Amino acid sequence: MPNIKVRVSGESVSPTRMIVKGKSFEYIVDKDESSPLEYILAALAGCINIVGFMVAKEMGLNIEKIHIKVTGRINTDRLMGKNVEDRAGYKEIEVKVKVKGDIPEEKLSEWLEKVEERCPIGENIMNATPVNVSVEKD
Repeated sequence: MPNIKVRVSGESVSPTRMIVKGKSFEYIVDKDESSPLEYILAALAGCINIVGFMVAKEMGLNIEKIHIKVTGRINTDRLMGKNVEDRAGYKEIEVKVKVKGDIPEEKLSEWLEKVEERCPIGENIMNATPVNVSVEKD
């Protein structure tokens, strides 16, 4: 399958709120309601869910439901402009996956390994991805 481009665009509504448009939906990103910090964890959970069902089907596993709890630990000092050595991003992210269905216990580790290997959001979080940011006046 060829490389694809995934795009979103956003426009600020206030200093803490932005409307982001994706392929066919709009997302509200707001510091107090739907924080970008939560969105990255939600994206990881959503990706694990989608890839999890794909992999289960390929492996012939009958998964009825996947429950995913994602917790990130972050030091906000750098975000707030304080001079600290800690990075601005998450220091660690913990993902707990519970699977409901008729699945042999010994297949769960193999299933999860394949899911982790194929989840693009998790792969982006775990590995450095070049990000090029530019600015221009409107």
